[in-house]
Amino acid sequence: MKSFGYYVIRGLLFPLSHLPLGFHRAFSRFAGWLMHSVFHYRRDVVMINLSRSFPDKKYDELDSICRMAYRRIATIFCEAIWFGSATPGKLKKARIAEIDNPELLNSFIDKGKSVFVLTSHCGNWELLGGYKSYARTQALSIPENDICVVYKELSSRAWDQFMFRNRLAPIADKTHYDGLVESFHIMRYAYRNKDVPKIYNFINDQSPYSESSKVKVNDFMHQTTYSMNGAPALAKLFGTALVYLNMKVNDNGSYTMHFTTIAEDASLMEVKDMLDAYYGLLQKDLEEQPWNYLWTHKRWKI
Repeated sequence: MKSFGYYVIRGLLFPLSHLPLGFHRAFSRFAGWLMHSVFHYRRDVVMINLSRSFPDKKYDELDSICRMAYRRIATIFCEAIWFGSATPGKLKKARIAEIDNPELLNSFIDKGKSVFVLTSHCGNWELLGGYKSYARTQALSIPENDICVVYKELSSRAWDQFMFRNRLAPIADKTHYDGLVESFHIMRYAYRNKDVPKIYNFINDQSPYSESSKVKVNDFMHQTTYSMNGAPALAKLFGTALVYLNMKVNDNGSYTMHFTTIAEDASLMEVKDMLDAYYGLLQKDLEEQPWNYLWTHKRWKI
C-alpha cells in the first residue's frame, strides 16, 4: 500500500516529469550551484574525499571538480524526476543511454550462464535494469523480466516508493516485472532462479553494511578501503559470470555503458581478487572523469 507521502511527492513532481529532458539537464546547473554554493551540502565531505583521492591535484583543480560533481548529482536527481513519466519508447527516442558492447552479455546468456554486473555511483545508476530500452549495436538475447536490479531500501518509505516506481520507467511490462529486488532478499531470489539465465546488477562501492561482509581490498583512490563481499560471494557460489559496468558521461549529457569481464566463471576466482579487479577498473574511470561520481557519500568509513 502506497503511503500518503508517496502521493504528495508524486503529485508535486509528476507534472515536472513531462518537461523535456533538456530542460531538466539545464535546470540541474542551477540546482547544482544551490547545493554547492548556497546550502553547502556535505561540501566538506566532498573536498576531503577529493583531496585524499587525488593527492597530486592542486586546490583550484579540486574545487573545479567539486563544482562539477555537484552539478552531476543535481543532474541525476533532475533526470530521476523526468523518469516519472518516461516510457521505453520515450527513453529510446531521447537516446539517454547506449550500450556499446551488448555482445559481451549475450555471449554468456547464450551459453545459459547468469551474469552478475558490478557497477558504482558513476553515471546515473537509476538507469540500471532498463537495458532493453537503450540504444545498442545488437539486440539483447534475454527477456526484460530476467534483468534484475538489486537495491537497498531507503529510510524514507515515501521516497523509497517513489524511486521504486521511477526505476520501472524503462520496463514495458511493469505488471509482471519482478526484477527489482531489495538486497536483503537477493540470496533467496537468486537461489529460486538459479536455473534461469539472468543479469543481476549490483552497486558495489558502498561501505560494508556489517563486519561479517567486510573485506579489505587493495588501496582504492590511494586510501585504505574495505568493501562489502555480497555480490562476488554470490557469484562465486552460483558460478556465474562477473562483469564490471562503466557508465561514461558524454558531451551531450547521454551515457555510454561498457562491460568488462572480471570472471567468466566466478567459482574459479577468489572474492578478494574479484573485488580488487572491480576497484581497479573503477579507479581508472574516476581518473578519466573525476567529477562523475557521488563524492558526497562517506565511502571510506572504517
